[in-house]
Amino acid sequence: MSIFKDTLKQKQTTHTPLWLMRQAGRHLPEYRKLRSSYPNLMDMFLNSEEVAKATLQPIERYDFDAAIIFSDILMVPYTLQASIAFNEGGKGPVIDIDFGKEQKIERAEPVFNAIEKVKEKSSTPLIGFAGGPWTTIFYCLFNSDQRKKNTQTLIKENERKINQLIDKFTNATINYALNQIKSGIDVFQLFESWAGILNEEQFDKWCIEPTTKIFREIDNIKTPTIGFPRAASVQNQIKYSNINNISCISLDYKFPLDQVINLNQKISYQGNLHPEILYKGGVEQSQAVEKILHTFKSKPHVFNLGHGVLPETPIKHVEELIKQVRAE
Repeated sequence: MSIFKDTLKQKQTTHTPLWLMRQAGRHLPEYRKLRSSYPNLMDMFLNSEEVAKATLQPIERYDFDAAIIFSDILMVPYTLQASIAFNEGGKGPVIDIDFGKEQKIERAEPVFNAIEKVKEKSSTPLIGFAGGPWTTIFYCLFNSDQRKKNTQTLIKENERKINQLIDKFTNATINYALNQIKSGIDVFQLFESWAGILNEEQFDKWCIEPTTKIFREIDNIKTPTIGFPRAASVQNQIKYSNINNISCISLDYKFPLDQVINLNQKISYQGNLHPEILYKGGVEQSQAVEKILHTFKSKPHVFNLGHGVLPETPIKHVEELIKQVRAE
């Protein structure tokens, strides 16, 4: 039995399940040691042994209720034959893609192999994931400097191109997700990381419609789904929570807790502690955690952050968070 999987099925559990976005990452000394051998992070993502190790490090240290495969939201463009580099310096990914090329799903074989290795070594439920079609297109179309501007002008200038690409990226995401499920993941999460810069019409067309198609295909093989429309407006997140076949909506740290009542009440919820509060720790952390737990007390809820763990986050603060959540 898994309280994480039960919660995603809206079942009553003994306590709140807990995992953290970017739980496998730079706040862990064991991860930093592993990462030091890879100047380009993409090379690490393509080493199934290292991916399995990184995935399991936070499980071994914290005993979280779920693991998430150590990978990146840009694996779908990689299967579409993009060249992707994550070089040191914090400037984000550098992507070179020919949109005319077809998907080669075998390029993600290291991810699928890593999933199998993790499942052989651990009984902890495993989350697989991908970037949402809009988010991956956004990364592929715009370079680092352009992404920092987030301007509607830039998006509108490229609207025709985005419309031409959205079905291709949606189908590629479906194929990637189904192959992860075939390899052994228990849950699939879609990260729509750039949902917040879209207006309502764009959100409907480039987030709601593609996610509906993706989750419909995943529901056909009965795998729970989590959607994360990061920084979308409250109204758009309410709409997103009503997508057919969504099991759980992951809420970012800006989502007002008094609006939870307006979300779809037939699904589960995940989130939404601010990563900076976890970094700071102390009374502010315990009060914020208590507020979240109280808000979701009578609802199916997976405790998580509203974004990823910050690299400087003290391990002690994570341990205190776990202790508080599990004491409820």
